[in-house]
Amino acid sequence: MASGTTDSQENSYRSIMRGMSAFGSVQVLQIVINVVRGKFVALLLGPEGMGISQLLVSSTNTLKQVASCGLPLSIVREVAAARGADGSTEPTTLDVATVVSVARRVVRYTALGAMLLCIVCSGLLSRITFDNNMYTWSFAALSVMMLFSVLSDGEMSLLQGLHEVKRLSKASLVGALVGLVAGVPLYWVFGYGGIVPAMIILAVATWAFYRYNMRRALPAVTTVNVPRSLQWAIARRMLSLGVVLMAGTVLTTLVGYLVNMWVRALGSVGDVGLFQAANTIAGQYVAVVFTAMSLDYFPRLSAAISDNARMTVIVNRQFDLVGLVIAPLAIALMLTAPLLIRVLTSEEFMAVVPLVRWMALGLFLRAMAYPLGYISFAKGDKKLYFCLEGVFGCSVMLVANCLCYWAWGLVGLGVAMVIVHALDVAVYYIVNHRVYGYRIDRSTLRLMLLLSLPVLLTFLATLLPDIRLGYTLMTLLLLLTLFVSFRGIRSRLRN
Repeated sequence: MASGTTDSQENSYRSIMRGMSAFGSVQVLQIVINVVRGKFVALLLGPEGMGISQLLVSSTNTLKQVASCGLPLSIVREVAAARGADGSTEPTTLDVATVVSVARRVVRYTALGAMLLCIVCSGLLSRITFDNNMYTWSFAALSVMMLFSVLSDGEMSLLQGLHEVKRLSKASLVGALVGLVAGVPLYWVFGYGGIVPAMIILAVATWAFYRYNMRRALPAVTTVNVPRSLQWAIARRMLSLGVVLMAGTVLTTLVGYLVNMWVRALGSVGDVGLFQAANTIAGQYVAVVFTAMSLDYFPRLSAAISDNARMTVIVNRQFDLVGLVIAPLAIALMLTAPLLIRVLTSEEFMAVVPLVRWMALGLFLRAMAYPLGYISFAKGDKKLYFCLEGVFGCSVMLVANCLCYWAWGLVGLGVAMVIVHALDVAVYYIVNHRVYGYRIDRSTLRLMLLLSLPVLLTFLATLLPDIRLGYTLMTLLLLLTLFVSFRGIRSRLRN
């Protein structure tokens, strides 16, 4: 009986909302820091500089995903399992320390592999990315960033697995602050030449703060002596899941890289910078919601994954609260897009206003797909997860982005985002319903339809030729949606 009570408490609307808001102030501060940094980048480097930065980041990210072997998410699962994934058991310090010790050793090897791979491929990356050898030394220098970035991801995964939310968020905040303080002067003094040093400093600083907080969270790990046979068993388990995750992640990263290449080939490096600016503005706008989901929702879902009825309740409740939070955010992004772009970047970036509004519509659909997308991974269904996230998701993303950019330019990338996430919602639901028996509640479905209406109407209002009428309608729809969301959240928190 106690177990049932605990489960009810852990998955109540109040608990879910508490988990979603756990990052609250720290996450907002981190976004503000990133926004300020992005503002300086836009002013000091312009669209072309942002395009160069994005091309460097996307290409090195592809290498990093390959070299890291999908370990970050795999480590989270292993550590969470060792400490008691649902929180109903006391953490077993020795087991946790053993997993952490093995994870760190495996991550060290993958970090060194990432560094060497970046050095070896530096010339090839320069030719593929920029059609010349001018950036060979830049990619070689970024091998240092690769080393510390992989190490940083490992420490972050350990903190997430231990559910050290405060330490995790504070380390991310300090790392972002160092990136701002160190990066902006480099851009100011060296211009484009400051991009690579800034990326290296950010990676080193982030790793240092994650490592410091990990030592504070679990100091006993440094004294653990793990038998060799146990090390191999844990490492194989991590890698077996990690390789599947890596394949899906690499495909996603590679698609992002190919889309950037397509935009550069048909358009220009400046178009890549504009696309990145729109992505950054739209992504950071709702980062708190998606980050909270990944850190709070996934562990709760994993703990209940053997019970489909319990799983369905958790997913539907997550749907309710995410919809109530994301709908007014999407509408507000459409309404304030011109102001945000002018404040966060510069006048050169005003061309992306229509793109950001399409992205806002896409983000609403992405939030609907998110709770469904986690189910197969939490179930440990490797093949299905890879087919959904890797094969289906990446294929649709690549084709939609390439065709829509070819047809409509930058705005087409926003259209592609809507198409991709609309298909995600439909396909994820059909598959999860047939394979796992998931069914959305009627009340949840009604709520999603109710929230979708003002989001769609707001988007249509952005297309009106009469600007004053459009902004009046958008403002009224935002106020109405805020009222509905506030009442909906308040009524659920009383349960």
